[in-house]
Order: sequence, then C-alpha cells, then structure tokens
Amino acid sequence: MGHTSLEKIIALQKNPANIRNLCILAHVDHGKTTLADCLVASNGIISSRLAGKLRYLDSREDEQVRGITMKSSAISLHYRNGDQEYLLNLIDSPGHVDFSSEVSTAVRLCDGAIVVVDAVEGVCPQTQAVLRQAWLENIRPVLVINKIDRLIMELKLTSQEAYTHLQKILEQVNAITGTLFTSKVLEERAEKEKEEEKESETLSGDQVFDWSAGLEEVDDSHLYFSPEQGNVVFASAIDGWGFSIQQFAHIYSQRMGIKAEVLLKTLWGDFYLNAKAKKIMKGAQAKGKKPLFVQFVLDNIWSLYDAVVTRRDKEKVEKVVASLGIKVMARDLRHSDPKVLLSAICSQWLPVSQAVLSMVCEKLPSPLDMASERAEKLMSVGARRFDSLPAQTQKLKTVVSLLVPLQICSPNRNGLPISQVKIVPEGCSASDCVFEVPHLSCCSMESIYLLMGRELEDLEEVPAGNVLGIGGLEECVLKSATLSTTPACPPFTPLNFEATPIVRVAVEPKHPSEMPKLVRGMRLLNQADPCAEVLIQETGEHVLVTAGEVHLQRCLDDLRDRFAKIEISASKPIIPFRETVVRPPKVDMVNEELGKQQKVAIIHQVSHQVISQVMDGLVTLTTPNRLATVCVRAIPLPQEVTQLLESNSEVIRTLEQINMSLREGKSLDISLRTLEAIAGLKDQLDSLLQGRKWRNAVERIWAFGPRRYGPNILLNNVDSYQRPSVWQCLGRGDKTVEAGAQAAVLRDFDNSIISGFLLATLSGPMCEEPLMGVCFCVERWDVQSSAPAQHQESFEEDSMSHKALADNKVERSSETSAQEEGMASGLGQAERRPEPASDCYGPVSGQLIAAMKEACRHAFQAQPQRLMAAMYTCEIMATAEVLGRVYGVLGKREGRVLHEEMKEGTDMFIIKAVLPVAESFGFADEIRKRTSGLASPQLVFSHWEVISSDPYWVPTTEEEYLHFGEKADSANQALKYMNAVRRRKGLYVEEKIVEHAEKQRTLSKNK
Repeated sequence: MGHTSLEKIIALQKNPANIRNLCILAHVDHGKTTLADCLVASNGIISSRLAGKLRYLDSREDEQVRGITMKSSAISLHYRNGDQEYLLNLIDSPGHVDFSSEVSTAVRLCDGAIVVVDAVEGVCPQTQAVLRQAWLENIRPVLVINKIDRLIMELKLTSQEAYTHLQKILEQVNAITGTLFTSKVLEERAEKEKEEEKESETLSGDQVFDWSAGLEEVDDSHLYFSPEQGNVVFASAIDGWGFSIQQFAHIYSQRMGIKAEVLLKTLWGDFYLNAKAKKIMKGAQAKGKKPLFVQFVLDNIWSLYDAVVTRRDKEKVEKVVASLGIKVMARDLRHSDPKVLLSAICSQWLPVSQAVLSMVCEKLPSPLDMASERAEKLMSVGARRFDSLPAQTQKLKTVVSLLVPLQICSPNRNGLPISQVKIVPEGCSASDCVFEVPHLSCCSMESIYLLMGRELEDLEEVPAGNVLGIGGLEECVLKSATLSTTPACPPFTPLNFEATPIVRVAVEPKHPSEMPKLVRGMRLLNQADPCAEVLIQETGEHVLVTAGEVHLQRCLDDLRDRFAKIEISASKPIIPFRETVVRPPKVDMVNEELGKQQKVAIIHQVSHQVISQVMDGLVTLTTPNRLATVCVRAIPLPQEVTQLLESNSEVIRTLEQINMSLREGKSLDISLRTLEAIAGLKDQLDSLLQGRKWRNAVERIWAFGPRRYGPNILLNNVDSYQRPSVWQCLGRGDKTVEAGAQAAVLRDFDNSIISGFLLATLSGPMCEEPLMGVCFCVERWDVQSSAPAQHQESFEEDSMSHKALADNKVERSSETSAQEEGMASGLGQAERRPEPASDCYGPVSGQLIAAMKEACRHAFQAQPQRLMAAMYTCEIMATAEVLGRVYGVLGKREGRVLHEEMKEGTDMFIIKAVLPVAESFGFADEIRKRTSGLASPQLVFSHWEVISSDPYWVPTTEEEYLHFGEKADSANQALKYMNAVRRRKGLYVEEKIVEHAEKQRTLSKNK
C-alpha cells in the first residue's frame, strides 16, 4: 500500500464504525516499536527495509541512544481489509516500568490493545502489569507472540518443541486474564450476596444457601487468547513476518479441499492428519503424531530458516521462492547477510502488518461499541455512584457525547505542550468555545492536530471517535482534564498509575538570573509528564519527584533541552525516609539477653515547658502559662495496621471530609459504596488491633496523621472526655447523614490537640522526616480553672477568650497558622473567627499546639527509635552463568533475595529481591556492566521497611565492648542515613572532626 494522503485520512475520520483506536503494550524490549515500524511501513511512511532498524516512533534522541521507548507516540494509519477501508489510530507506549504512567494514559485513550509477548522470555512482570491496566480500563486486548525467530536461531528448538513452548506462553497469558476475571466475578458475587441478605431480612420463610462462587454460570470463553478465535498472531517483527491461523486455514483449504471452518478449529490443538484415511483425527500426542500446527505451519517456517540462514542452500531457496509465487530481487539473493533475503521472502509470503492489522480490524471494537459499563465507570469519581449523578449528566452516557479524556503529549514546534485527546462523540472544531460557569475553567481550543508520529498536521475539525492533539490549553490544564461543551459532564476518574514517584532531586539554574525560565520550564514539565511532580519546599528549593532513575534522567534532559532551555544543576537524589518506634528489644547487639534495667524518671525544663518522663514512656508536659497539661505515650502500631492505613488513605480522607461537614452542620449524601469502604476499614482495624492494650482502641481514635490521612493514629484515653467518634457516619441507619448536635460535645481546644499531633507526625525528632506506624495515646488532658498568682492577669484575659470560644471552634494563632498551612494541609477546619485574647506567652490555642507537638516528640524519643527506608522490589532476569555476579551486586547494596526460579523451557532465572531506594542509584548500570548485559533489573517501589539497627546505639555491656571495641566504629547503616538527611537539611550532626587522635610513635622513640 502506498503513502496515504492527508485528505484520505480526513475522509476516513468521518466514519467512526471503521475507526480503531489501539495501543501496543508489552514488557521492555519485547518488540513493540519494531512491530509499530512494520505497521507504519505498510502505509509507505518508511521503507519496509528500515522497519525495525529505524524505530520511527522513537523520535527522541535519548530513546534512540538507550534503545527503549520513553514517551508514547501516536500515528494514524490507513488499512484496506477486503472491500472495507479502516483508519487505525495507533499509540506506541513504553515498556520500562519507570514510564508506566505513559501506558496508563495510552490505555485510557484507546478501545483496544495489542499485547506483545517475547516468545523466549514469555510473560514478564510488565506483561502482567499492562494486562491488568487494560483490564481495569475495560479495553479489549489481542495477542502477538513476537520473536519466534529466536526459538529457531538462539534456542535451536525443533518445531515440535517450539509448539509446546508456545502453548505454555499462551497458558501463562490466559492464567493472568483468568485471575483478573475470577476476582471480578467474586466481587460481583459478594455485592449480590449483600443485597440478597438485606432482602432476606425483610422476607420470612426458609433460607436457601447457595454455595457456588458464581464462576460456573459466567461465560468467559471470549476473554481468553486462542488462535482459533483469531485473537492471536505469531510473528517475528524484525524479520517482517507474522501469521494467524486463519491465513494458513485459507491456504490449505484451497490446496487440500478441507473446509476452512474445520481447519480453523483443528490447526491449533491436539489434532493430526491421518494420511491414509485423509481425515483429521484427535489425539496427536497420545499416538506420537505431529500436530497439524507443527506439520502445516511451523515445519514450513523452520525449513525456510534452515535453507536461507543456516545452510544457505541456493537451489532450495529458488524452489521455495518459485513454489510461493513471489519475486525476489537479484541483489537480495546475492546479499552477504542472509537475513536480508529471509526478510525479502517472508515480507511477501506472510507480511506481519497484514496479519496484525486484519486481526485488529476484525477483533477490536470501534468507538461506537464503547461499553456502557466503561462510560459509567469513567463518570463515577470517588464516592459518587453513577445513579446518584444528575439526570442531565446520566444522559451523556447514552449519547456518549462530549467526554474527552485529555493527556499532555510532546511539545509542538514552539515548545508548548500539545494535549493528546480522544473525542468520544459530537466532534469539535478549532473555533469552539465553552460558555462561562463559575466553578469550571473556560477555555477555547486554538488549534487541533492530527498526530503522525514525529509530525503534526493542522486540521480544521475532527469528527467523533478519533484521537487528536489540541494546542492552546497549557494555561487551563495541569496534567489531565475532561473537556466538555456542557457543564453537566463530570470529570473522569483519575488514571491508574502502576509506578509511584519516589526519587526526588533539588534543581537550580547554573546562573541565578535564569530562575524565572527554570520556574516556567518546571511548570511545563509538570504539565507534560503524568507521573512527575514539582514541589517547592519550605527551604525554597525547587524539587522534582520522579518514578525512577531513568525517568529522572529523562525529566532533567527535557528541562535542559525543551522546556527551560537553560543550563541546570541537580542535587544528589533526595532519599525519603520515615521515622518509627519499635517494641523494646529483648537482646542486645551481640544477642545477649538484656536485663530489666529500671529507668528513673527524668524531669527537665525546656523554654518554660516542664517535661517529666516516667518509667513506662508516659510524657507529661505543661503549657508555659501553667493552665493546660497533657500526658502522651507513644506505642508502635502493628505492621499490618500501618499497611492497612497506608493502602486506605483515600477512604480515610473521605471519612475526614464527611466528619468535617458534620461538624460544620451540613447534611451529606454518602454513597453506599463509600459507607461500605469505611465500615470495612473499621472492621479490619478491629480485627488487627487485638489485645489488652488495644481494647476499644478503634472507637477511641481521635485523628489520623500527618495530613489527617496518614499511617499514624492519635488515641483518646482521657477518661473525662467523650468526644464524637470519627466513625459517626456509620451510626446512621439512613444513607443521608444529617448534622446533629454532636458538635457541642467537642471540648474547647480539641483542634489544637489534633494540630499539635499533625505537626509532630509531619516531622519527627530524628531527622525531621514524617512518622509512620506510631500511635500516640493522650492519657490526660487538664485545663485548670484557676491560675497561679503570677499569671492571674493573663488568666483573666484568657478566661474571656474561653467564653468567646465556648460557642465557636478553635481559631489557630496567627503565629502558627502560616507554619501549619505550609506543613500540613487541612489543619484548620473552622472558618475565621474573632481572635481570642492571649497572655504574655501568646494565644492559649497556640501554646497548646506547641505543647502537644513537644509532648509527642518526647514520647517518641522515650521509645526505641528506628528509621524506615523506602524499598524497591527488584526483578532480575539473568542466565545461569552470571547468577553469582548478580548476587554480589545485590549483597554490596544491602539487597535481600526473596526467591529465584528457573523459567521453564529456557536457561533464564528470575530473581526477586528487595533493595533500599537509597542504594539503588547506578544499580541497573552496575549490574549490566558486571554481567556483560546478560541481566536486566526492573525496579518498582514496593514498601517501607524498618532498618533494624538503632541509630543511637553505643556499646554498654562488657560483651559489646569486647565485640565492637571502645569506639564501636563499624558502620551503622541507620546512623549513616540519618546523618546524611540531617546534613542535607542543615540540622546539627553529632560527629567528631578528629576521629582517631592517637599520636603516632615510631619504634626509635620507644627504645
């Protein structure tokens, strides 16, 4: 097919029934961009000889250098299938785990996906991730098993062995799909059972129990990949060939006189040809016969490779060319590289583009076939149910109009971002403008483009169902947005990101005068990259947060070359840590049992605040004006509870918003799903917090922190104070929660205690990092009614403020409010009210915040303190001969191997390990150098892990002195990390300038 003109593509855009929006998904280096090259070459955009070598859709310089895709690229292709003409909007997505956010956006824009799997490596970690993303977005996948030539040339498998190997790969892919399907069915089943329970409570009579899981009734045959269904293509994109079962069924039905329908069902499976009876029989494996797929398909390909590449048999090649009825140029026959001749034969005999594109046209849905379930899911954000949306909004689902997910793509010629969009419905033109609505931002589209890989083509209008680029939205859109001509359209649900931004660096310009350019460049980068985050810290540093090392390098290159266009310098990566407390250890550093040492009570005075610390870690602290006293104890939370709170941060945030509305006297309509999620969280906490010290702890939760939804808990153990429960929304029978009189139960300065707790959890005492997994119990909170004589005057003023606050919620002091707003979002719930009177130490609320914060910090220090490090899960694929070197690199970097297994049918091992983020920089490069490129790691942020060593440890017992020496100068990993963070933040670091001050004496002086 020749080059398609722009006019032809514009004409094809007007027929949405023949449009296919698809993306290519796979693990890194499984051949996505090479396959895309073959498809692009079919339209005459590039030469078919350069397909696989040019990597046309990798338009960035760093993509070409590294050999991996880093940014999604879109291109529109024309394909004629029979008498129908199709327009294919193809998006090539990255496979590297650092760029999985690009995959999320590509999947959101498409209706179908081509999943590519390497025939040698099989299903890899990112293959599972992309299948899960496609499933979550409700798009239909088709499968391409690529690099089959490696089975012939590298693994030297026979055609029979290759068939068995391909079957196993297909089973692995289908197993993932089956797992996703089963979990969905079981979820639906659980919801159905809940509804039935409610109905059975209202009905009387005998109860009937159904023990089935619901899986037996559901038809899932259409979900799986199967060659006979036509959703699998076997290919070698680098050699330019690929086929589906249908092609061979068509060829052999003409040659052998067997019906094509029969061949379709029997070409893949345990069938063989009985030559005498001229019948296709079942049971090839049992009878030791060659399956049809091996005999009719693979044997032909194997013999072609044998003749062309292995033996270079010219006579046989000429016979093959003559029998296939194709023409090969003389220069290809004479070429010294046999792969050129092979590619010339295969690209005419079994062109990969024809096999893949015909499968796409037949098996993937058009934009008109968008599932109503997907539309409902996109429109139901967070706690809202689709049926609770306004009627006008619900109509949009049936019209499927004006819903536009938007993703910032590469910059246009002027360096400004282009927004990559899919229109689902009535189309748009460059002159469209939305009427003004107060709570929406109104914008007009300056220009619209057709995305053609490296090029952009200007368009006047684009009909519904297409993928396009929009210019001129950089002032209105941050990362993603929903464009609509009606204010009734809700914003779409946020994207599902697999990678978490964890690696951060501080960025500054080489020349301070260029700071405005850097600020503008970072704003553009923040818009253009879905996963990158840009922050300005309290210190004034501009911080860039990215998903990994490769992603960080790409973002810095973009800043230098495209967005800021200035010289920049980046700091060393800023490693995040968390601070926590643990149970007192039972053994010392040399595994000797610790004696029960009695801790004496400590009393010391700090800036007018009297602190006393008693034996069991209870800290009592009094405000400077001696009017309020708080007693706080820090307890470590069980690890399961910390993980639960971290994974349910959205639920806790929603719960806090509900409670805030109730305190302000508003009534709320809460969806049943939200209430179920909150009730589920409460039940899980109840089941995990068992034991005497956690009795009724869930009901006594005062707040979560930091930022009101973090993995730390404030418990109310004050006997005289019964405050409203944080779970009060669950106590309502009706789903509409109305505001009651419960706000009156809140004690004055309740919010000050919470604010102090939030500030304490946001920056711990070890190195000002957030706390994690700590529970602070407030055992006592006294506010004195009479003041000492020296403070009588100030107390009179304070009592006036007390009366003023009896009806109002607490107003934070002006001194602390700026600091709190900068450090912890959402600390102030109450609206601005009259400023309470204050004594010489400042407003009472401010004193209480400071006192509570200090009490929490001292209670934290009274327990054994530990640092928590961010950990990567590291999956390494390596051959047997380099396993030792891989283990050596992991051991050197504090890594820990979880398990290793050999991949069946190959000589590859899959090693799963955990590695601290702090030790991960340069890890991928080092492992490639040490293993000569035979091992490649994939790093994904996994969890937080407590570093077992105590950063404050010094030898105390005789055994420890003997083992570690008087100075104990062996490396303490936790202390090294802690001091590095303190040094970076400008905090005091306790270290000796002269480490070893022994005077050197020579032998001559000793005589």
